[in-house]
Amino acid sequence: MEANINIASIWESNKKEAAFFKELLFASKTNSKKILTPTLITENCSGISLLNSKIKSLIFSTDMALIENNDADAVLAVYPFSPSPKIMKVLIDFSDKPVICGIGGGLTQGKNSLEMAITAEAFGAAAIIVNQPFKNKDIEAIKKKIKIPIISSVSNINFSFQDRINAGVNIFHVTAGINTASIIEHIKYKVPCFPIIATGGKTYESIYSSIISGANAIVLTPPSCGELFKSIMNQYRLGIMKPKNN
Repeated sequence: MEANINIASIWESNKKEAAFFKELLFASKTNSKKILTPTLITENCSGISLLNSKIKSLIFSTDMALIENNDADAVLAVYPFSPSPKIMKVLIDFSDKPVICGIGGGLTQGKNSLEMAITAEAFGAAAIIVNQPFKNKDIEAIKKKIKIPIISSVSNINFSFQDRINAGVNIFHVTAGINTASIIEHIKYKVPCFPIIATGGKTYESIYSSIISGANAIVLTPPSCGELFKSIMNQYRLGIMKPKNN
């Protein structure tokens, strides 16, 4: 793996790698997806297994337009509200790739999360994910009721990873900002070979750091539709982007 990594935003700078704004509206017929996963991920991540698929990249979104127009391997459907069966069903039915559903953590725990986990599996979720505040006893109860993998988010190192695994967690999702790489290394030391996905951040440098630290798959947070329209309209005003002749 090359150490010379472009540190600019993956969505804004390296056009050869991200191929984003140029292709957003005028993609070629051979490539219908507009939000492209950086090759840094596809070429260097070992991947995790979900629904018999090798997952190296995940898009963090519940926006159907973004989900439809990206080439990530899976969808991470987590949002800052109580879990919704309606949202779960719509996203799973809509997506043509595995969907990981959030079922609680801070706002939702106990019996409600158990019901959400069972519902997510019934709808066809590839896995469920809980946040760090989630209690191990609740994970144990969920593990007895579902067969799909349980993912636990990790945001700080003051945490018993082995207790989480003993409760029934199958994969860790490290989402700790600037501390992400160091926590990945800590997990790899404590529990070697345990599957890890990690939030990649907005630069190639942060993605690269997570990969070399041991992340098996990377979560990408795409720009919002509002941000995309702002960039596109700015280019229209400058006369940069023009429709291709048929």
